[in-house]
Amino acid sequence: MKEETKVENKKVEERKMSFGMELLESFVAAMSISIFIYFTLAIPNQVDGASMEPTYHNAELLITNKVSSWLGSTDVGKSMGLDYKRGDVIIFHAEGIELIKRVIAVGGDSIRLHNGSVFVNGKELNEEYLPKGLQTFAYSGLISFLADNETKYVPLGSYFVMGDNRSNSKDSRFTDIGFIKRSDIRGKVWLKYWPLSEFEFIQQGVYTEK
Repeated sequence: MKEETKVENKKVEERKMSFGMELLESFVAAMSISIFIYFTLAIPNQVDGASMEPTYHNAELLITNKVSSWLGSTDVGKSMGLDYKRGDVIIFHAEGIELIKRVIAVGGDSIRLHNGSVFVNGKELNEEYLPKGLQTFAYSGLISFLADNETKYVPLGSYFVMGDNRSNSKDSRFTDIGFIKRSDIRGKVWLKYWPLSEFEFIQQGVYTEK
């Protein structure tokens, strides 16, 4: 009887160890997948500040898709529309911090600001993602990267970006930001997951040319 009890106890211990190993293996697998996704596919980001209001607000949580950085410039990526485009919201490095802004012009485009309007390749943009009537002005003085009515051409592999809150956004209009190099972009904003009441997949910003 005692021998049977020992055998039964041994089986119980073995089942516990097996269950524990399965949990550990599952945890390791989940962590490995998470690390793979973090370094290759997507990363979490938090909005810091008011520069993208009213589209995004301070402390909102986003998921940034890194696929555009990895594949967007390749022939395959371009054929699939993965490259960064006008209207996309991106996360990038500048001055040792991460900023969130919207792509206004891409490499090869001309950019001009005049009388509160934005002109790309000589055509005025109607940015439908902005509040109706919102105007965009250049900055003046030493901080200005693009003066009013001045035309600049975006170098290939670079981007001109601005925040949606045009009166309160440090962006490509400033000399210490200027054109953003592709290598400084972390990814394209793909998902807003907090607050849960505003959970949504992010689409490319809609604009038309006048």
